[in-house]
Amino acid sequence: MVDLRGISPPSALCAAQAMMTALAAVIVWAVWGNAAAIAALFGGLVAVVPALYLAIKIGLRRNASQAKDILGTFYQGELVKLLLTGLMFFIGVRLFGEHFAPLMLTCMACLAMNWVILAVARFE
Repeated sequence: MVDLRGISPPSALCAAQAMMTALAAVIVWAVWGNAAAIAALFGGLVAVVPALYLAIKIGLRRNASQAKDILGTFYQGELVKLLLTGLMFFIGVRLFGEHFAPLMLTCMACLAMNWVILAVARFE
C-alpha cells in the first residue's frame, strides 16, 4: 500500500492520470513519432480534464450540510464530465483521426488509474 495521507483521492487520481499521460506520450513518441505523441497527449487530456473538472466541482461543495446538495452537485458534475468527455473525443477524432489508436490507448491507460489508485493507495 502507498500511504497518501493528507492527499485527497481526487488529487491523487488526477496526478496519476497526468503521470500516465506523460509516460504514454514519451513511449508513443519513441515508437511512432511527434504526431502520434501529440495525439497521445490529447488522449490523456480527454481523461484528465473531465476528472479535474469533477474533482473541483465536488471539492467546492464538500462542506455542504445537506446530502441532497452534495448528491445534486455530484450528478450535475458527472453529467458535465460525460458531455465534456464526448466533446473532447469528437475533437480528438477530427484533429487526430490518423493517430486515433495512441489517443484512445492513452485515454484508456489514464482511466485505468482509477482502479490502480484504489488498489494501491491508503487515504486515511
